Amino acid sequence: MRHLIVGIVLAVVSFQTISALQCMQGVEVKQAGSGKETQQKEKPLEVTECGAATALASTALLFAVKPSSITFPSGDYKCYHLKYDEKNSESSTIVKGCIYKSLNVCDGKFTSDNIRESFCSQCDMDGCNSAGRYGIDLKLLGLTMVAAIAYLLK
Repeated sequence: MRHLIVGIVLAVVSFQTISALQCMQGVEVKQAGSGKETQQKEKPLEVTECGAATALASTALLFAVKPSSITFPSGDYKCYHLKYDEKNSESSTIVKGCIYKSLNVCDGKFTSDNIRESFCSQCDMDGCNSAGRYGIDLKLLGLTMVAAIAYLLK
């Protein structure tokens, strides 16, 4: 019975480990002015699982801003986080999403000379393009629980 329980727990943790990449996706516009910073979310940031549809949607958002960074899509995915400022206004835009691994968000030119990149990152871990990426890694927690259960069932 102990071996069955440990096997089930290992199977659940393994399934979680091999599931698809998850990224934050959406657009957020921040406008500074008159002492207060206001936020508008054009497409609310949400956690999405990477796939062809989400990668296509993020590539379309990226194409509107940086068309020269678009290349032929690959089969793997990665998360990105791009923040850019408009030179003539006090607004900044944050774009997050899931794209094909062959695309390089941080390269390429913007469609306008009035736009300046202030931050760009690409990564391939779950939730790595969110503010919560510094939280507890649930996979590590799951593996620790499996080890503890295996030890206790000896």
